[in-house]
Amino acid sequence: MDITVIATPELGDRSYVISEGSTAFIVDPQRDIDRIITTCADRGLVIAAVGDTHMHNDYVSGGFALASELGVPYLVHADDPVAFERVPVRDGDVFEFGPLTVSILHTPGHTPTHISFRITSIEDPVGAVMSGGSMLYGSVGRTDLISADMTEPLTHAQYQSVHRLADDLPGATQLMPTHGFGSFCSAVSVQEVSDGTVGGERRVNIVFQYPSEDDFVAMLMASYDPYPAYYRHMGPANLAGASALRPKTPPVLTGAEAAKLREEGALAVDIRARRDHFDSHPDGARLMEYGSLFSTYLGWTIPSDSKIILVTDDSSDPLAAVTSLGFIGIEHILGQVDAKELSAVVGERSIPAVDFAEYFDTIVSTPHQLLDVRNPSEHRQSRLPGAKQIPIYEVADRLHEIDMTTPVVVHCAAGYRASAAGSMLAARGFEVVVIDDDLANGLSQI
Repeated sequence: MDITVIATPELGDRSYVISEGSTAFIVDPQRDIDRIITTCADRGLVIAAVGDTHMHNDYVSGGFALASELGVPYLVHADDPVAFERVPVRDGDVFEFGPLTVSILHTPGHTPTHISFRITSIEDPVGAVMSGGSMLYGSVGRTDLISADMTEPLTHAQYQSVHRLADDLPGATQLMPTHGFGSFCSAVSVQEVSDGTVGGERRVNIVFQYPSEDDFVAMLMASYDPYPAYYRHMGPANLAGASALRPKTPPVLTGAEAAKLREEGALAVDIRARRDHFDSHPDGARLMEYGSLFSTYLGWTIPSDSKIILVTDDSSDPLAAVTSLGFIGIEHILGQVDAKELSAVVGERSIPAVDFAEYFDTIVSTPHQLLDVRNPSEHRQSRLPGAKQIPIYEVADRLHEIDMTTPVVVHCAAGYRASAAGSMLAARGFEVVVIDDDLANGLSQI
């Protein structure tokens, strides 16, 4: 039995192609289903069925679109109130797809209807378990995404589900989670030291580090940071059955066209390298440098129905940015405009950026406000003296807490969020300095 990982690093998730011979079973596909289709075609595989471990909260699933396009069964828990035809499954159900045997394990916790797929064959009787947001490498899926009232019972269920997987499956069973690679669906960030087996998790998974279920539940419920605001739109989109994502390069706009669209309410989002934005950017454009964190933090800090203009240069990849946003259902990309062309119409601005050595040498003794835009748990673990903590996703709603008459010096853990938040503040008229440096360099100078 062969398992191919289809990773989506910007969301911290993995999809899987499980195959033996020419038969393939797909688990938790992302919305850009052509990645799956091409992978299978290149290897001569025929997709027999598709399954989703749960109605995902962090991305728009490609499960419905892939199964519909290919005309194959789509396995979804029977109690998920979906608006489309699917194969409703429950705990204990077993399906045969060619040489592959797919067994359904109800593993609630991440969601009430969460399932895991145990997949075996005659050639591989131990097989693998595709655990979705249940047992992760070293951790578990978070349990607070449904509602405040459901968090405690789901946390108990998560503990029991992980124990069930460890108790009922052979220790050598390969563990293949969907979340846990940077996804905010992971409950606790841990060093991923797993050997990739269910048995190995008994030695390293956080569930097994606590003497009782109640102790584990208390720890997990006290550990949660907020999750991205766009999550609230993912569940409904997946229950409705989303279309496939086949993005196109956005049309090129002139500076005048982009400026007019901005006047009509569109957001100008600069996806260039942040150093280029610091040096020069169109007045009012907000920075969200394209990279592995792009869709998460842009989606977290803008309304999901925003109309967007991408500000670019020759080194930008606007198609990649459009694809990344499509994973979370943001699709109103009106076009792309060269940064210099837009600046020629609306004016040009710059933002000073420093490292921590320069901050302590030249700024720390001058009047300023030090703003930490990391998550609350990060600030609790380590902080710079005098820093005010407002996470990046709350900055726009808490501007009244920042003094416009005093320069704002913004930092985070490594510069990405500070750059984006600093750009947001600068566009609102604040005098800003961004610390584009690793926080460890600042903590070492306290």
